[in-house]
Amino acid sequence: MVCAGGGSNSGCHGDSGGPLNCYVGGRWVVHGVTSFVSSLGCNTYRKPTVFSRVSNYISWMNSVSI
Repeated sequence: MVCAGGGSNSGCHGDSGGPLNCYVGGRWVVHGVTSFVSSLGCNTYRKPTVFSRVSNYISWMNSVSI
C-alpha cells in the first residue's frame, strides 16, 4: 500500500481504481491504483488516500494472458 494526499489534494468517493501517477525521469509512471479514500470526504486533512502499490503486481500482470 501507498498513502498519498491528506493535505490539500487527495482522492474522493468514486476515485477507486484510478491511478497515482508520479513524474520520474522526464516521464509519468503509474505507482499506485486507488484502493480507498476517507469516509469523511474529499481532501480531508490527515486522511490520505490509500493506493495499492503497482510494483508489487508487475510479475503477475506480465503473467496474465489476454
